[in-house]
Order: sequence, then C-alpha cells, then structure tokens
Amino acid sequence: MGFLLREGKGNENLPAAGVCSVSCCRAGFEEPIPISTTELRDFFAKARNGSVRLIKVIIEEEQLVLGAHKELARRWDVDYDAFVLPLLDEQQPCYVLYRLDSQNAQGYEWLFISWSPDNSPVRLKMLYAATRATVKKEFGGGHIKDEMFGTVKEDVSLSGYQKHVSSCSAPAPLTAAEQELQQIRINEGEVAQDLLSPASSRDVVGLHPPSMLVPPPPCSQTHPIPVWVLLTVSPLPHPQDACSQDSSTEMMVGGCCCCPSLVEYPSPEEVKTEISVESKHQTLQGLAFPLQLDAQQAIQALKQKKINYIQLKLDLERETIDLVHTSPTDISDLPKRIPQDSARYHFFLYKHSHEGDYLESVVFIYSMPGYKCSIKERMLYSSCKSRLLDTVEQEFCLEIAKKIEIDDGAELTAEFLYDEVHPKQHAFKQAFAKPKGPVGKRGQKRLIKGPGENGEDS
Repeated sequence: MGFLLREGKGNENLPAAGVCSVSCCRAGFEEPIPISTTELRDFFAKARNGSVRLIKVIIEEEQLVLGAHKELARRWDVDYDAFVLPLLDEQQPCYVLYRLDSQNAQGYEWLFISWSPDNSPVRLKMLYAATRATVKKEFGGGHIKDEMFGTVKEDVSLSGYQKHVSSCSAPAPLTAAEQELQQIRINEGEVAQDLLSPASSRDVVGLHPPSMLVPPPPCSQTHPIPVWVLLTVSPLPHPQDACSQDSSTEMMVGGCCCCPSLVEYPSPEEVKTEISVESKHQTLQGLAFPLQLDAQQAIQALKQKKINYIQLKLDLERETIDLVHTSPTDISDLPKRIPQDSARYHFFLYKHSHEGDYLESVVFIYSMPGYKCSIKERMLYSSCKSRLLDTVEQEFCLEIAKKIEIDDGAELTAEFLYDEVHPKQHAFKQAFAKPKGPVGKRGQKRLIKGPGENGEDS
C-alpha cells in the first residue's frame, strides 16, 4: 500500500485510500515534463527520411520512449487502419505519428495523433496533455501536416481523419444575420452578371460599336474599389484629380472611373471591398441612362408649364429612360398615378398658396413599392435617380423645389406635399439662464467651527 503525504499535526504519513506512487503525490503540485530518450531522438531522425510509416511514443518512468513502429508497406490510406488501430490501448494514452505520402519543403508530411481514452486514469490524461507540445517539438513541427485528438477508435480511424479534413475545409458556421448578408451578396452577384451580359456591355451613347473601343494603358492613379458599371459622361467638366489621359464625351467605367475607353471588367467574385472606420473609398455618382426624345420634350413642356405631370420609367433591356404619360393630374388624382408593382419617376407641378403668395413648385417624386420589385430594378432606379436630376436641373434648367421618396401612393396628400415643400419652422426656445451669484467676495472659508455653533457650548 502506498502513502499519500498530507498536512496535519506532526506531519504524519497517513495511508492513502488507493494505491499511489510517490511521483503521483508530486503530480498534484508540480509534475515534471518527460524528456525524450537518446534512442527516441535517433529514431526520429531516421524516420524523417521517409523509411518509417508509423511511430508510437509512450511515457515510461517520466521519459518519452519508443513504443512501437511500422515500416512502409502500401499506400498510406491502405495501411492506415491496419497499422494505427491495433496499437491503441483502451487504458493507456499514447502519441502516434503516421507518415503520409505527401511532401513539403522539409520532407514527408506526418499526421500527429493524441490518443487519450476515456477509461485511462486522470493523471495520465493530464501528463500526456502537458507533454504533447514537447513531442511535436522533438519531432519537428514543420513535418506535421494535421493533428488529431481522439478518445475512441472511431475518432482516429481513416474515416474519422477524412471527416476531420472535410470539417477543417468547410466554411465557418454563420448566424442568421450573416446568412442573410451572404444571400444579399449572392443576389448582388447575379445582378452584376446581368449588367455584364453582352446586352449590357454595349456603348450607351451609341457613337461607336464595342469593337472600336481599345483598352487604354494602365491608369496613373490607384482606385481602391474596382468598378464594373457602364457610364456616359455628363457635360460637366472633368474633376481636377482625374487621370492624366485626355477627357472625352463618353466614359466606359470598369475598374477605373475616369478612363475614356473600355477597360477590362473584373468578375463579381473578384470584387473585394475592405470597409473600416478609417477607410476612404471613391464612390460612384450614379448611372446615366439617356432620356428618350419624347421624355425630353415632356420636360421642356413642364418647364413652360404646358403640362403639370410627367411619369418616367426605366427600360432595363435597352437601358433608356422612357416617357409613360403626361396626363393632367390634380393633387387628389396623384395617389392613383403611383403604380403598386413597379418603380417610377414623377415630376409634378404643385400649385398652391403660401403666406398669401401663389406659387407653382416642381416636385420630384421617386416611388419604389418596397420589395415587390426585383433587386436589379431597385438598384438601377436608385442609381439612375441622381444623374437624372442633375440632367433635368443643369441641362434643362428646371428648378426642383423638393425631392420626395415614397413607397405608397396613399402618402401623397395635400397636407403632406405642403409640409414637404414648406416645412414648419420650430420656434426658438431660450435656454435656461443660470442666475448669477452674489457680487463680491464671500469671505474666507473656515476649516473649523467656532465655539457655540450647532448648539455646542463654549
């Protein structure tokens, strides 16, 4: 019977409840890490040359010793179960190094297996867990490709190793919010494929066929975000920070937002954007679909106040802005003009009185009926809106008093339009004025109380 050292009066050696060695008593406080023997280190050097298929390492008398080894026979996957599983004891932990047939810069790659069965003593489990890094360091961490830990044989069998490899290569689990974000990116990729289709890759202006557009030399500036949208240049002057190339009346954007000819478009899978608090990216002003002739004539008529309502739509196939109709419309009829299943642009001549003055204000209304439209339609309508407004205000010199975005025509009431065009001014509220203190000094502060204060006798 062994003895367990306990603290008590007289430091008596009391018999332990079970059999235990002196080293076991020491393990509860500070167990020394076993060191490898010279024989094991020499065998490691021999095995790294590729002549050994399997090495079993165990701990005996606080030393790492060679438990067993197997020579090469057939392929690694054929010999795996026949070599590894018989060497695993249900009561004794061990380490197994199994040589694979693949190689890296340092030689053959190895699989490191830590075997710790559930039925083994707790002390051995702790000892083998603390010594695992030492074994890897003695053998050479650069040779180890994968590492496995098992408590039952099914965990470290060939099928278990294959499951381990597949789980490591599988994507990380996603939360519900991350899955929704991933689906949005997939949908955006599909929209990008539609935009990059041959029907969408033509010249919007129609001045030159795509075959006449020659790829330009590399741009002199570095743009952080690859752009793959087709644009036409507005008659505005070029920005000062544009590329060193000559300006033109048309601009084909694909990777660079200022080169005047067609450039190479990256695939949507290759477009990567890094967003952080301090990131500064070059943004795109919007798409520029050309206005059809009847739409331009309608805008001129609205400017001359010959009509009071215009409804425009996007032709997604031809990539143009078309006129829907210019029917006379009152404020009460305005909600009926808003479609319930598609997006539209509206220009309305709002006739009203404000503070005794009769006014006629042009109001732009962008109607988008929520998620009843496709993602591509929502993206294109949102991207074309700003460029359309710039064209109307700058080229047609039509002043727009208010820009409104709605998702339901029922919102367009007389009160709503009046409050949008003439928002209420909030009355100025004077802040609380803190009263001033007494004028002059208040006297010196006393650190102690005088006699007779607070009912005290002198």
